[in-house]
Amino acid sequence: MHDFFLGIQGQKSAIDILSELHSQKRIPHALLFSGISGIGKFFTALQFLKVLNANESDNALKKIEHLAEPYIKLIFPLPRGKGETNSDLPTSKLAQDVIEEIQAELQKKIENPYHPIDIKNANNIKINSIREINKIVSLNFDEIPYRGIIICNAHKMTIEAQNAFLKNLEEPPEGIVYILITDSPEYLLTTIKSRCWEINFAPLSNEDLEKVLTERYFLNKNDIKDIIPFANGSITNALFLIENNFEEFLHKTILILRYSLAKKYYTALKEFNDIIEGNSTNSYQILLDLIIIWFNDTLKDKYSIEDINFSNYKETLSKFNERFSHAEVDKITTTLVEYRNAPFRNVSLNLLALNVIFEIASIGIKGK
Repeated sequence: MHDFFLGIQGQKSAIDILSELHSQKRIPHALLFSGISGIGKFFTALQFLKVLNANESDNALKKIEHLAEPYIKLIFPLPRGKGETNSDLPTSKLAQDVIEEIQAELQKKIENPYHPIDIKNANNIKINSIREINKIVSLNFDEIPYRGIIICNAHKMTIEAQNAFLKNLEEPPEGIVYILITDSPEYLLTTIKSRCWEINFAPLSNEDLEKVLTERYFLNKNDIKDIIPFANGSITNALFLIENNFEEFLHKTILILRYSLAKKYYTALKEFNDIIEGNSTNSYQILLDLIIIWFNDTLKDKYSIEDINFSNYKETLSKFNERFSHAEVDKITTTLVEYRNAPFRNVSLNLLALNVIFEIASIGIKGK
């Protein structure tokens, strides 16, 4: 393993693959890093580019670390400016305050590669951002062994942006490595995925999660110990729970379960919408994670396994098992996982929430 990989928490499998590719001098022109958000995919991409340029000067490696062109071209979702057309530069029609917001987010990313770039109203990767790639790759920098084009949230490329990017993949230039980072590879065109070497990244262990949160975000171990088991191995999830009143989030989860099992659909939906207000897919997915964890805890309680996450709500687990002893929890959780990973572009969160509530309520109906 190269020294540059040593700072990455977890991801041994991904690092082993990248190390082997490097040692065999078989560097793909395009890599697809897939896995849930907040597990170090971007940091690994950055360190891999350092590995590829390891014989360069310290100054060159610093430029990679600071996301400086021409070593790196970073592509990510941007808002659309007033009167913007596809022929405009990606940021030319954006207001000054939006430009400053982008610059601030990039600085945070430089200081902490685990930081997720979050810009208001930045829902898609625009075609004019993809066209910027052509300008980068057309310039000759033979003195740089490998330049990286990193596309964060690659699944947010519009269809026209994906088709434009496909042309880059069809004729890859020497010395350019494309790295697509995504937690939803199913949204990418099959023709794009087939031209990439896909590497899957795993959720972080609780120990690795704690290490990143304490060393990169300077959080106190005691303040995060109760949150980590509910983060599903994701830094993004952990930070969301920290910033959104973790205890209240757990309480809301219990209320949704209680009202759904009692077939109080309207009340359950109201509690659900309080959490996913503003069409937040992130809050919806984290809520589903918590509901799935709760159902898994009912099985642990049923078989007297002590490693329970909802330990402060153990009474609700026991009452569930007493009342619904024949519930097929494994089938329920399988369905809930499907709803959790639903294609959000085609289904509203409100409809998904109703389906979740009806699925939970069906336990009481079947139990009669």
